[in-house]
Amino acid sequence: MNIIHNIHLPFPGQRILRSMLAVWACLAVYYARGGNGILFFSVVAALQCIQPYTENMLTMGKKRIIGTIVGTIWGSLVIYLELFSGFNPTGEEFLHFMLLGACVGAVLYTAVVLRIQESAYFSAVVFLSIAMNHVTDVNPSIYITNRAMDTVIGVAVGIFVNSLHLPRLRMKDIMFISGIDPVLSGKTRSMSPYTKVELNRLIEDGAKFTVITKQTPAMIRDVLDGVKLKYPVIAMDGAVMVDMETRAFIYAEKMGDVLGREVAAYIRSKDACCFINTIEDNLLVTLYRRMDDGPMKKLFMNRRGSLYRNYVHTEHVVYEDIVNFVIVGEEAAVRVFAEELMAQPFAGRIRVDFDTFGCDEGEMIVRVYSAQATRERMIGRLKRELGVEKIIKFGIPESCADENLSNSGDSMVKEIKRRFEPVDLRGWKNVVNI
Repeated sequence: MNIIHNIHLPFPGQRILRSMLAVWACLAVYYARGGNGILFFSVVAALQCIQPYTENMLTMGKKRIIGTIVGTIWGSLVIYLELFSGFNPTGEEFLHFMLLGACVGAVLYTAVVLRIQESAYFSAVVFLSIAMNHVTDVNPSIYITNRAMDTVIGVAVGIFVNSLHLPRLRMKDIMFISGIDPVLSGKTRSMSPYTKVELNRLIEDGAKFTVITKQTPAMIRDVLDGVKLKYPVIAMDGAVMVDMETRAFIYAEKMGDVLGREVAAYIRSKDACCFINTIEDNLLVTLYRRMDDGPMKKLFMNRRGSLYRNYVHTEHVVYEDIVNFVIVGEEAAVRVFAEELMAQPFAGRIRVDFDTFGCDEGEMIVRVYSAQATRERMIGRLKRELGVEKIIKFGIPESCADENLSNSGDSMVKEIKRRFEPVDLRGWKNVVNI
């Protein structure tokens, strides 16, 4: 009974509805052709083209058509070879199947030679459907022609149905910014399939979506794996703006040599261990001089496995190209250190931020930035560079946002969809989107 109570019945998604429509469309074409062909092959091809993304849809359609052509050619060769040679596949069944096995290898080899390995599976299926089942037909050309035609019809129907949309406007003057947590949902800090698929589709259609976080770009890559972040992200609590596609730091608010030297000297005077994040030649490198056992080493061990994090030990005094200093330890000690730090003469030129992400209970991280490195300044810069008129922020409210919303996960994506592409007859040009 508990299993029954835990069953959730969500509303059917677009892929389900489009698949139903594609089947009905194939049926309509079948009747329009006077019942010629085999409806099954059209339906299968159409369903395979119902994909979440336009790119996947066109790729699948291409695979189906190329695979059908190669398989049809080889199937025709085998059938007519046996037909004109007088070979009796019924009486010589063993030899017939030996020939089929050899030709399957030839079909796959053809795909390799033509560099269309992704279509090899479809080629083999089409070949076998022709050569195994219709070698004894009086006029096999009828089936061969219909087989190819059925696939082409199915692909065309699938692409057309998958490209149909309600008339919607595209509000490209809005920038949607989310914290990491609003993108994720649930206790496991993971995205639902709906969130990932629909968010990628919206970005593909032109929605300006990005994220902002206290963490480094490496954490964004690790946590939001599979989300195609087309627009620059804001990381390190507003200190950097990064293009995640090219891994380029578009802008970084560094401390400057003078301030970096002063802060570094104070930290050394306290004999404190710290990480120093620097950006040089478009590469983020995390430097450290000494690493004591405890919270700092645990944090290092947890994060050093990422391919996008670069930890380097150095004995040199570092003060150039610094983005921030990171000190991690017991919460009480960290707060005392930060309080003493903010009592120094340079306090007006820095800001500190506390965080517990990735820490055990009772531990804390404090990051020291230039006072100019703020989320508000970086969001404003992003707004100007993208030329948008409105900022909608999900998660922790930002004073510079035009609107702050608390939606998260699936709810956030649905809100973005409602705002970005409202149904409107003026959007008739977007009814078909290939």
